[in-house]
Amino acid sequence: MSGRVFWELAERLKVNGVQLNVYDSAKHGGKKEGLTLVFLHGFPGQMSNWKYQVLYFEKKYRVVVYDQRGFGESDKPKQAVMSDYVDDLKALLEFLEIDPREAVLVGHSFGGMVAQLYARDNPAKALVLIGSLTRPRIDFTDYIINYLPSFIWKPLFFKRNPLTERLYPELYFSPSTPLSVWEEFAKDNVDYLQRLPAHVYRYHMRFKDYNAEKWLDKIDVPALVVVGEHDKVAPTEEAERIHRLLKNSRLVVIKDAGHMVLYEKPRELNSVIEGFLENLMGS
Repeated sequence: MSGRVFWELAERLKVNGVQLNVYDSAKHGGKKEGLTLVFLHGFPGQMSNWKYQVLYFEKKYRVVVYDQRGFGESDKPKQAVMSDYVDDLKALLEFLEIDPREAVLVGHSFGGMVAQLYARDNPAKALVLIGSLTRPRIDFTDYIINYLPSFIWKPLFFKRNPLTERLYPELYFSPSTPLSVWEEFAKDNVDYLQRLPAHVYRYHMRFKDYNAEKWLDKIDVPALVVVGEHDKVAPTEEAERIHRLLKNSRLVVIKDAGHMVLYEKPRELNSVIEGFLENLMGS
C-alpha cells in the first residue's frame, strides 16, 4: 500500500443516494476473486477501527471496509434508519460487483446488527458478529443527546475530560487491558468523535424498534459469534442469546477483553476469525 494506511486510500463512491467512503483491497493490488470480507464498524465508529483486521486479512482475501452513512468521511444525512444501512450494503456489493454469496459480513456492535438484518432477507456466505446485540441499548444518555442542545452534551461525553477518562475505559475496555490500549483508541478516535455533527448521534434513537430476537432463527448461514469476556456493552449473555438463536453458529469468548476487542486482542480475534474462514472454505 505504498506506505500509506488503508483509510488514506479510500475513495468516495455514490451508492444508494449517498457518498460512502470505501476501501477495496482489490483496487490496491489485493485479490479480486473468491471470498470477500466486508467489515461493518460500530456506532459511532469509522473504518479505521478495523485497522488490525484489514491489514491482516487483505493478504489472503479481498477486503472491503467502509464508513457507514453518518460516520467517518461518508455523507451525514439528517436522518437515518436501520433499513438505510442494509440498503447501502446491498447497493455497495452490487456497485463493486461482489457476489453476495461469496461475502462474509464482519460486523462489530452496531455493525453486527446491520449484518444480522441484511442476512435475514439477503444472501451471504457467512456472518462474523463481534460484540453484537439483539436490541440496541437505549439509556439515559441517549435521551440527553436526543432532547438537549449539543453544546451541553458534546463536551461532556465526546471530549477528553475527567468523566470520559474514567467512563470510556470502564465501559468499553476490560479491566485487564493496559491503559496504553485506551490511549491508542483515544488518539485514533477522540478528535473524530468531537467533529461528528450532533444529528448523527441522534440516529441511535431511531434504531430502538430493532429486535433481532423475533427473526434471528430465520438466518441459516454459518455464523461466528465473538464476545469479549468483560464486554459491558454487549455482555456474554447477549452473545449466548444470539448463538442460541442462530441455527448454524459457533460462540467464542475472548478472555481479558471488553467491547473494543478489535483493539484489545487483535491477534486472538484475527486467529479466531481465520480459523472460522478456513473451516468455511473447507466445507
